[in-house]
Amino acid sequence: MTFLKHFGIYFFFISSNVLAQVGINTPNPQGTFHVDGNKNNSQSGIPSADQISDDFIVTKTGNVGVGTLSPSVKFDISTSGTPASPVAGIKITDGLQGKSKVLTSDENGVGSWKRQSLELVVGTMGNGYNLPFKADLRYYQTGSNIILPPGKWLVTVNMLAVNNQQAVLDGDDYIWFRSTFSDSQWMLNKSPDIIGTADKVSGMLQGSVSGGALKYNIANGQLVINNQSPNPKTYWLIVGDSEVIGNPSDSVYLDRLGGSNWGENIISAVPIQ
Repeated sequence: MTFLKHFGIYFFFISSNVLAQVGINTPNPQGTFHVDGNKNNSQSGIPSADQISDDFIVTKTGNVGVGTLSPSVKFDISTSGTPASPVAGIKITDGLQGKSKVLTSDENGVGSWKRQSLELVVGTMGNGYNLPFKADLRYYQTGSNIILPPGKWLVTVNMLAVNNQQAVLDGDDYIWFRSTFSDSQWMLNKSPDIIGTADKVSGMLQGSVSGGALKYNIANGQLVINNQSPNPKTYWLIVGDSEVIGNPSDSVYLDRLGGSNWGENIISAVPIQ
């Protein structure tokens, strides 16, 4: 009877401790489950940074810390490394590991090592627009567009500017045109998702050009678009807002500006931070 009594008291003591905090190699656990790997922690109080460096802890919120007693996320590793003297804190050997690879997740969040590659989104070129050689502050639809997933993107536009074959231009005939992106195929206003004052890609074409001859120039530039919506979004290339010097004929225009007919034309984008 005495044995059972003592056993019951002992069992209650163990259970109470298990339900509270468990320490391995330490009588002074700092969390729900605390392992002092080197058995070098103090008997009371908060262990020092050096003592914590070999510790493993699970907090009451379920966060796990290695080298830290205060993990701020579900799995927190601290090696006490510095920018000048970094100390590796993670190693994953999955058969795909290799030099200069990055840890990449699939659509389900499963990570694996892969070679670092640049994510590139390429737009679809439409029919373009025949932009007349006359001053006009309006924009016109090219039918070209790019679909951008959520996030911030550096967008590059490359367009060939060429006169129509029947054009005749004097040496002082000159057009300066602009392009940008709209949120809609029908509402031809600059998208509010374009960041900063660098919101256009511009170009020019200048005479002289004799009848039946062609003259070429390239408009090339970049702007930043931040798609803050939760879904991929289509941005439409619009051209116009043109200025003209000289007195060219009303029959002169830039042939299918921003369209698929010219091999130089492309819209592309890469993600940025």
